[in-house]
Amino acid sequence: MMKSILNITLISLAMIFVTTLHAQDTIKKKNGEVLKVVVKEINDSQIKYYHFDDPNQVLFTLDRIMVTEIKFSYGREYKEEEPIMTKDYFEDDADLALKINISSMLFDAAILSFEKITSLNTSVEASIKKHGIGFGPYADNYYDRNGFGAELGYKVKFGGKKKKKWQYRPDHLLSGGYIMPHIGFDIIKRDSDFYEESSKVIHIGSNFGKVHVIQDLIIFEYYAGFSFYGGSQKQSYTYNGSDEVYDLNGINAGDMFGGNNFAVTLGIKMGLGFGKYGSKEDNKKRR
Repeated sequence: MMKSILNITLISLAMIFVTTLHAQDTIKKKNGEVLKVVVKEINDSQIKYYHFDDPNQVLFTLDRIMVTEIKFSYGREYKEEEPIMTKDYFEDDADLALKINISSMLFDAAILSFEKITSLNTSVEASIKKHGIGFGPYADNYYDRNGFGAELGYKVKFGGKKKKKWQYRPDHLLSGGYIMPHIGFDIIKRDSDFYEESSKVIHIGSNFGKVHVIQDLIIFEYYAGFSFYGGSQKQSYTYNGSDEVYDLNGINAGDMFGGNNFAVTLGIKMGLGFGKYGSKEDNKKRR
């Protein structure tokens, strides 16, 4: 009798020991799915696990942002409320954009912009302008408008990169609201047989805007802001064989309009995203 009890006790202890070695954890995902697993590792952005009934213990990886809670076999529960937004979430996002200002064409200026991401919340943007291209009020047979310009800006995104409650991940790296201080210049000339107007100005200001990214490819952006400008502005008329020269008080630079050294800026851009943020980060790690 004692021997039977001893055997049963040993078998029970062995079963408890085996069960402990393969204790079951559970992971609940945001779509409601519950995984029966054995959690092996949790880092800043991912969970590594194998399925509880897998004898080969093949490891899988799951983004923490897709998880609501983890229940460990020893009783502890962990709720994933706001995962840390690391660079890993954006590694497949385009980090470069080439855009054309479609609204400036209405004011006879073609503006091409190139944007490069510098961090999760910042980027630099360079723009070049060609005045005299478009279908606005100066695109007629009476006046010849030409010139060029350039601008450099530094974008800072509002609020950082945070996911909304219904999202598995935050918005695209290029997207979001921003403020962009900028500096630039414009050289514009407009003339006809009897009239000439010239502007050579430097301007500095700030734009406020928002960028939407569609399918990690199409960029749609709109913005408004202000600028202060100064420089040489003249207009002259030829009348009865003599020239009359006046100071010019006003500017139209495609996306900048105003007078008395103050202007408002506004525009709508469309373009394409390209590149891959993750590949740039990998290159930095190798250095």
